[in-house]
Amino acid sequence: MRFALLTLCVLLLPVACGPGLPDLEQELSAEARAADYPQLVPLDPLLARADAPLRRSAAVEGSSLEARAADLRRRAAWLRAMAL
Repeated sequence: MRFALLTLCVLLLPVACGPGLPDLEQELSAEARAADYPQLVPLDPLLARADAPLRRSAAVEGSSLEARAADLRRRAAWLRAMAL
């Protein structure tokens, strides 16, 4: 166990001594540097809109459920017909 731990430490040592993180300031374009900060908006209205239930039409929901039920019946019939 100690040998494995020592080996792991020796193998990870070069990784820890490697070059640092790249300088991200050089990666920014002049356009990105000149751009304004994004506008901050209140979070409460966004959360309220996300938590609000979606308006659904009964006709659309009914037809999609019927189509899904028909597809499930078709798949069940196909599975029943399979030879085991």
